[in-house]
Amino acid sequence: MSCCGGTATAPLNERHRMRVRYLGGRPVVLKGPVTGVEYRFSGSERDQLVDPRDAIMITRDRLFRIEGIVELPHNAPV
Repeated sequence: MSCCGGTATAPLNERHRMRVRYLGGRPVVLKGPVTGVEYRFSGSERDQLVDPRDAIMITRDRLFRIEGIVELPHNAPV
């Protein structure tokens, strides 16, 4: 018997990104603490796809929250 509507769960991999929403208004640029990638958020660009390793740290700030998980297409650069 499985939970969550019968969907199997699998670990996140390099093809996954977390959709992170910024709840603030001023533009902010964050450097991912693990990957070093720069993520740009603002009042007009609230949602960004963030590497899961960075998302965990970024969302410790109450101005950010995880909205979901996205799997990148196989032909998209990682």
